[in-house]
Amino acid sequence: MNKQLSITRTATFENLPDLLAAADLACESAGASPEVRDAVRLAVEEVSVNVITHGYANEPPGPITLALDWEHCPMTIEIADRAPAFNPDSVPPPALDGTLETRPIGGLGWHLVRQMVDEVRYRPDPERGNHLTLVKQIHP
Repeated sequence: MNKQLSITRTATFENLPDLLAAADLACESAGASPEVRDAVRLAVEEVSVNVITHGYANEPPGPITLALDWEHCPMTIEIADRAPAFNPDSVPPPALDGTLETRPIGGLGWHLVRQMVDEVRYRPDPERGNHLTLVKQIHP
């Protein structure tokens, strides 16, 4: 049985359900718990929305590729795009103190991604854009 899945779509909100369905299918095929499936889905959704909203913000939408591999534990989730380089390590940790009313709106996305997965690795590719690898243990 193949333990890899890859899907490429144009980075638009209309194609987001296809990317999330691929993440769900990979987790189901890997026998991941509902908690792991939800974490992977949320991380894929957050990164994909960032690519759609910010990555291609000043240009026509380009491709986004989601590749999942659960041949070995942990699962690797790779998300690649051709948007201008963006290193998620450059995003400062959010201010989590204070009340909801006093905190700035937004800025929690990358914090959330880091909470959902075990590892986040970024590699810029000068010829092909951004390459993000998320690593998630799927079995205890």
